[in-house]
Amino acid sequence: MDSGNSGDGLTGEFEELLQFCARAEALIAELLLLSDRVPSQFLDPRFDPVLFDLRYFESPRDYEARINASADLQALEDELNESCASYLQRFFLLANGVVQYHTDLVKYLSNLQEGLCVHFTLEGILENKQGSQLLIESISLFGCIILLIEHKISGYLREKLLISYLRANQSFKYPNLDQICSLCRLHKTTKPSPDIINIQMTEELFARFPFPKVVIDAVIISCLRGDDMYSSIRFFTEPVHRTMALSRQGGHLFVLLFYSHGFLFDSAFMREVVDRFFKDNWVVPLVVHFSVDLLVSWDPYREAKAALFECISPTFMRDRCTYHCMKVGNLIKELDSIVCDGALRKELLMENSQHLLSLIKNCNFTLRWLLLHRMSIDKKAREVVVTVCTAYQVDKESLLDLLFKTSRVEYDLKEMYTKLLSDREVMWHEKKHVVSECINDLSQNHFTTSALSSKYKNKTLKEWFGNILSEVDLLEYAGGTGSSNRGIYRIISTLKDLEHIQEHNIQSKDALLKAQKSLHDMIKILSFDNQAMLALHVVTDVLYAWGYLENFQDYLKNKIIKDTSVLLVLNAFFFKFRSLLSAPFQRTVECNSQDLACISNYYSMKYSAQILAILKIIPVILLDITLYEENSHPSYLQSNHINKETIEDFIQVDELLKGARQAAKFCVIREGMQLMSRTFDGIVNLNLKRWLEEKLKEEVARQLDIKLGSFLLSSHAKNDLERCLHLLSTYMTLQSQKLELLQDILHMHGTHLWDEPFTSVLDACAIREETELKIQQALDFKNLIPNPKSFMGLLLQKVIWLTDPSRSMFIEPMLGWFDAEGNEVIGLHSFTLLESCIGQVGLASLDSLLATLVSISLEDILNSINGLLDSKFQKEMQKLEEILGPPASIPLLGLPSYNNMVHMCSGAWELLADKCAIIGQLQLLRSLVNFRLKSKNKCNSMAVSATDAFISTVSLQRNNMVEVKENKEISTKDLLLSALNHQSKLCGLVHPFDSTYISKRPPNFLSRYASLQSISQLCRYVFDAHLGTLTSRSKKSLKDFSPLIIGLGTLLRQFHPSYMTQYIQFMAQYIHTSEASFVATDEPNKINTNHACEVAKAVFWQQSFCKYFGISEDVIELCLAPAIIALLQF
Repeated sequence: MDSGNSGDGLTGEFEELLQFCARAEALIAELLLLSDRVPSQFLDPRFDPVLFDLRYFESPRDYEARINASADLQALEDELNESCASYLQRFFLLANGVVQYHTDLVKYLSNLQEGLCVHFTLEGILENKQGSQLLIESISLFGCIILLIEHKISGYLREKLLISYLRANQSFKYPNLDQICSLCRLHKTTKPSPDIINIQMTEELFARFPFPKVVIDAVIISCLRGDDMYSSIRFFTEPVHRTMALSRQGGHLFVLLFYSHGFLFDSAFMREVVDRFFKDNWVVPLVVHFSVDLLVSWDPYREAKAALFECISPTFMRDRCTYHCMKVGNLIKELDSIVCDGALRKELLMENSQHLLSLIKNCNFTLRWLLLHRMSIDKKAREVVVTVCTAYQVDKESLLDLLFKTSRVEYDLKEMYTKLLSDREVMWHEKKHVVSECINDLSQNHFTTSALSSKYKNKTLKEWFGNILSEVDLLEYAGGTGSSNRGIYRIISTLKDLEHIQEHNIQSKDALLKAQKSLHDMIKILSFDNQAMLALHVVTDVLYAWGYLENFQDYLKNKIIKDTSVLLVLNAFFFKFRSLLSAPFQRTVECNSQDLACISNYYSMKYSAQILAILKIIPVILLDITLYEENSHPSYLQSNHINKETIEDFIQVDELLKGARQAAKFCVIREGMQLMSRTFDGIVNLNLKRWLEEKLKEEVARQLDIKLGSFLLSSHAKNDLERCLHLLSTYMTLQSQKLELLQDILHMHGTHLWDEPFTSVLDACAIREETELKIQQALDFKNLIPNPKSFMGLLLQKVIWLTDPSRSMFIEPMLGWFDAEGNEVIGLHSFTLLESCIGQVGLASLDSLLATLVSISLEDILNSINGLLDSKFQKEMQKLEEILGPPASIPLLGLPSYNNMVHMCSGAWELLADKCAIIGQLQLLRSLVNFRLKSKNKCNSMAVSATDAFISTVSLQRNNMVEVKENKEISTKDLLLSALNHQSKLCGLVHPFDSTYISKRPPNFLSRYASLQSISQLCRYVFDAHLGTLTSRSKKSLKDFSPLIIGLGTLLRQFHPSYMTQYIQFMAQYIHTSEASFVATDEPNKINTNHACEVAKAVFWQQSFCKYFGISEDVIELCLAPAIIALLQF
């Protein structure tokens, strides 16, 4: 920024004004931040009863009484205050800061006007370039604050925020409260537009906070109307660019005219203003990336509007838009010719620097006009612009293309300018050395005395060239013009005199031309200075279009999807908008304000967020790149023998080429991300590597969730399940391999990129399903998961359906379920395939869901038993106990004692048996899941597998080892036990049959009830010697034996071990009674066989029960005689 001397001999140090500008910039940043983070409660109609506007001050007691009379309103208000307290405080501090800024600035201006400032006068400041800038900005920025408050935070919202803060703090005696209320008071609203400020009756809004009219008029007349405040015209030499050069000054003038709105009604003055600042544009950038539409803002002011329409008629709009639209295509072609094949080189810059700078100006001028005026909120003007742009096929994509290519050329130019400025002294000396070598070469090799004309015959050759060499050696790098340039021109002129002497001597002519070219390059190198970089910086500013980037997001993403090489120039595109990180707080930097860190953090956050919003497409592209199709594999994995005739098919050139192109995309993306990181290193903290890792995880999780959500089975057939699992397994494998490839190319942890989202998605599915199960009102044993909410629920629903005890039978030696035809429904192969799909984490989650179902089922069956055991039934059970006597004895009435009780509750037995079978089915599924987990664990980690016994013991005894008290912190032992328990589940070191799922009081006569339940079901089964198990007697009413007995044992396992011991004793008593009845019969030949089979079934039942639940055979031998056990061989 230039600074001149004022009339008072000042040098341009205006600390107070600089502080005012810095404060204004801080207020604008805070305002934009708060406007982006308005609490949702203030937009929620539910909170309207406790949110009041400024009418609250008319009768505060009535409002408070209404709230105090309602407990619901008090709770609502408490919720509001708790969640919004910090925001309300920041809003009040902002409002108070704005009011205090105005008070301080008015006081300063009044003192300045009255001559009370010791070192400054108003005239002196206005005559000083820097002083006038700061004075104008301090007033104009406050006006912008008022406009932005009205634009970003509506009057209704401001009033509610203010009253909410005052009520929450119970204080209404703030010094500036009246002015704050004036700031927050509702103004006439208009239809909001994202980046175009449209405030009706702006002069009335500004009248709430006026400034001394004398100062405003002096500023407008003395500085803004005729001066070039920022010395910008020197960078825009073409007349057509004049309004672009004065755009910033025009924005200040627009604001200040509303503080002295009499000028808006002065026809001559407004014609002069429009002709200088707005003769070819009506959308004007104001502050940061916000603009105003003069056709709308000046609509209430007849003279101002008339002056504007004299220059900007509908015909002019159409012609101007046509002019710029026609230039778009030509500019794109010219930019393409510069960047294609690396045409933009240092030599081109040195030869055509002015042409390149002119091209950049024209590109930015056209972009600026089209982008701004496409945002016009005047309906007719916008219609004209859109119509013309459509006619010339200039849409958003074309503008984005022009902006993209302009950014690339600008970036390369700036890089080259920077390189030239840093190396120009070295380059200058290199060129000087080349000139010396050429002249020395000419002296020794190419010219002879006979070749010289008469003009040089009297001079010796050596002396003549020696003089030229001496002149070259005397040249010194001075960093600019002056004597060096004059000496170079003299040498060039001398060498030109020699050109006609040796026109036919090609060798000498080339040497002369080379020397002259190097001398010209020396002059060009000296002409490069910081002014060229400053000019490039000024003409390429595009801050006005920052808000337009949101409109470009979809186009940018589509552009990247179509061609990933766009990423290689994306850094240049965003680099063009770097002024967002400096322009909005330029004065804050100059005065080294304490607010600098906060302000820069805010704009850096916005800048980074916009970049990352575009880059969100990168993870999607990376995961969509497919090296091989899902159903194809490299041929070398399918064959170990190659035939000469099939060599071409074996090579699969097309597939290899496709894979190479896809792999190249990875490399392009990596290079583009690296360029982005290098470009913005030290500017903003992007940390793209970490960000990309997190976004890749999120995208992997999203795609995995979608894939799992599409896991739909058309039927309950086993083949359908396996088909879906095969497809899912293939998808999982390909995704894992793709992320491993990313690990090598992008230098990331590929395993983490897959494992973490994979685990989180499966855990989320399990938690969602488990939550749904727990809130389920009633358990339907025919359909345990009626409405699965996730992949895990759907998978579990299909598995439970296929293994239903009424449809299939579990055969222990085969570790699987088989249908009536002997076909395997689900077995170890199915669980191996399932493990390849969802891994150990998924199996562990599945096991957790099964455990939840078992727990819910057990509670349900206990409720059913308690409902059955009414007072009448308990009396009957008490009688039965007396009749049967001690377990070691045989009842006097024999089997009829059991039969009577079984027949009395025959209906209940069937229902409870079905429920027990379901519990047993779930337990068997848990066992196979844990068997698969444990097998996988043994393969992957022998060390962990070796701790099986230790972890199992710790898990079973954890309640006895540590007592967790609610009023104490979690100890290290608790954390260790929790970690061990979690690890044991992942490693399959859980024993479902030994697990305790519920903790409730057992029903009365539980063991006797369980034995009667078992006795009631024995008649349904026959012993199958081929399968070595009990099978259903009736083919129409199938019920698997193993789930039933396991479910019954699981129920008993939930209580004291004595219940299980009693059950074994009661079953032994029944077996002895049956055996005694068999011995006492009078018809041994016929009845003996039937009775022996019945006793054998009961013994097998007893043995199977003890085997599943780890009860020693010694217990059976103690309860049953060897002769009875031998009946199994019958």
